[in-house]
Amino acid sequence: MSIAREGLNDSTRLLGGNASHFFASAIHVEALARLEHLVESGLRCGIIVGPRGTGKSTVLGVFAQHCRAAGCEAVSIDVTGLDEIQFLERLAQRLEVTSRARGRALALWSEVTDALCGRALAGRQCVVIVDHLDRAMRDCQHLVRRLSSRGSRNLAETWIFGFSGRSFPMVPREWREQNDLRIELAPLDEREGYAFVQSLLEFFGRPSDAFEGVAHALVAAASGVPAEIRRLSELSLLLAEGPQSRVSPEALGAVLDELRGLRFSA
Repeated sequence: MSIAREGLNDSTRLLGGNASHFFASAIHVEALARLEHLVESGLRCGIIVGPRGTGKSTVLGVFAQHCRAAGCEAVSIDVTGLDEIQFLERLAQRLEVTSRARGRALALWSEVTDALCGRALAGRQCVVIVDHLDRAMRDCQHLVRRLSSRGSRNLAETWIFGFSGRSFPMVPREWREQNDLRIELAPLDEREGYAFVQSLLEFFGRPSDAFEGVAHALVAAASGVPAEIRRLSELSLLLAEGPQSRVSPEALGAVLDELRGLRFSA
């Protein structure tokens, strides 16, 4: 499996379809390459961290897609708000287990571990991606730790954990000690932020000069955070006079003022 051979080595390449957009900045390309190394090296566990909105979930989603395209099984679960039973049920479903556990934790554990061990015996590599781990219920976090650290390190599975950024840069000690690889994302610099804005215009089907004169101010207002850049871009384009119109400084200022008002009222 080689993500580089899939074309992600271009640090300003736009990837995506009608429903999604992925801007492969240098730091995101590096993150994908390191995740690939984690899997190909047979290491057991990696974590991906960073401030909110820097693209952690997007990177994990893109990586899962490319694992599958390369013939490697990838299972992704967002565990926000899940307890241990809910997590085991979803994992069993993703592993295509015909479950008869009916909500019983021990039975679900046996079904899931049997499925994973069966893949190891068959020499089938499996990547398990658990996103927003810090937002799961405590019993779910404890179970994920037990499941990912059980038995031999020669099992044919790799676990990748995403943390929401809510408490970044703090990561609980038990996860720091368990992981074989830590990947940290950061906001875009000014050059890549501007390139991201241009890629958004292409994705939205808008003229390339729609943000002429305001693009750098938009990136600065978003502090280089990709999710915030996209939100400001979308709102500013809504205020433009027409689909072929440029976004004026006044329109961008109105968006920023509105968002500041919302934050203050909250």
